[in-house]
Amino acid sequence: MQNGKKNNGSILNTLSGICGSVARTTVRFFKNLPNRAQNYVKRKINEHKRKPQREDINKVYVLVGYTTKKHIDDRYNRERELMLLRRGLLLIIFVLILLISFKNIIPYVDVDQYKNMFGIGDVEELTENDPFAQNAVSVPTVVMETSASETEEI
Repeated sequence: MQNGKKNNGSILNTLSGICGSVARTTVRFFKNLPNRAQNYVKRKINEHKRKPQREDINKVYVLVGYTTKKHIDDRYNRERELMLLRRGLLLIIFVLILLISFKNIIPYVDVDQYKNMFGIGDVEELTENDPFAQNAVSVPTVVMETSASETEEI
């Protein structure tokens, strides 16, 4: 019977030890919370102060470890070349899409209908009296219309 009481007491001792440990850890966590927050802010401020100043929109590389300035410049040039290559490829793709779409749309457009709408019969007829032509001799024409009114009031 005494064996059962010892066993029961050891379980209570174990549980009370665990609860005490959790309580101490929780108290220590909340007690150190302001110091941890303060240290975090100080660390971030120091990291920001140590960074080199950016004078333009380009990245500023900090040389760390065994890297050299030549290696960084090469990497920067590679990134720049890739960006130019991507932009060029996008431009080529865009132009190809435009050409393909125009090639597919133009057969469905009735040009004669538009010529009739705008009153264009012949291009030579339109450019007959071109004032900006090099060898064109333009003769100014003056048209005067007179109308006689039946009743004149003075």
